[in-house]
Amino acid sequence: MEQINVYDALKLMRKLSSENFPFSFSFISCDRSKRSSEGLVIVEEAILTKGMPNSKSKYAKNLIAYQNLKTGEYRQFWIPLLMTLNNNLKISHDRVFRR
Repeated sequence: MEQINVYDALKLMRKLSSENFPFSFSFISCDRSKRSSEGLVIVEEAILTKGMPNSKSKYAKNLIAYQNLKTGEYRQFWIPLLMTLNNNLKISHDRVFRR
């Protein structure tokens, strides 16, 4: 399985979403309010959507909003918990985001 950096993966996900091209990905769930996790979540068809503004949550920069196209649900995941993209790209967290 090839590796891709988490920020490069997000850039690719944003590009695919802007072209309205669905992708699959997986992440580890995390519910901070309940202090729990459901484990690995696999989303088979999704596009990224507009997230919440920074003024609404101190975690806004770390949460990525998406729509599950199979269920129609709008959800979010934490950037550091992204695991795979399109079933063939493993996410590495080997560098800090640089502009």
